[in-house]
Amino acid sequence: MSSVVSLNRLEPGLTGQSSKPIWCVLRDFACVALLAMASLAAGVVMNLLSDRPLPIVYQTTEQRFDADLTTLVTALPFKIAPAATVGLGEFHSAVESKSALILDARPSVFFEQGHVPGALNLARDAFARDYRQLAPLLKSATDKAIIVYCAGGDCHDSRLVANALMSLGFSNVRVFTGGWEEWSKARLPVSAGSGG
Repeated sequence: MSSVVSLNRLEPGLTGQSSKPIWCVLRDFACVALLAMASLAAGVVMNLLSDRPLPIVYQTTEQRFDADLTTLVTALPFKIAPAATVGLGEFHSAVESKSALILDARPSVFFEQGHVPGALNLARDAFARDYRQLAPLLKSATDKAIIVYCAGGDCHDSRLVANALMSLGFSNVRVFTGGWEEWSKARLPVSAGSGG
């Protein structure tokens, strides 16, 4: 008993400290966790403010390409100069002579119900998917003019698709502003189904 008493005299406060190390460990762990969360938050904020932020979630090359295409087609429509549009007569002539690649920018549901003969569906609302499917054909027809149409009237899908194509490097892109409305009112030939 005298040895315990003498130990307590040499190191006062030694008794009753068995629970203190647990609290010290918990306190240290909480400080480390808090520091880690603050570092993570600072890193995310710095990444978001960066000119070239890193993606938070991994995306495959196809997913990044689709996102870029979607961004292109949702951009504000460009102002079309008078030379960049075609009227019904010129459009009809291009369809008849097959001198231009005709693209329908309407959703596939409307395209399947009826479209200009020989037209291909490059829908604005599914631009990334449709562009990937048509890319080999589009790239092989670089010497041809491309004419894009949509519903006509207030529809701007053809302008958005034309703008996206121009951003992708296609230079001879024009828009038939009368669209499907003017074509069908003129009682010109119509094709139906998913084929061109």
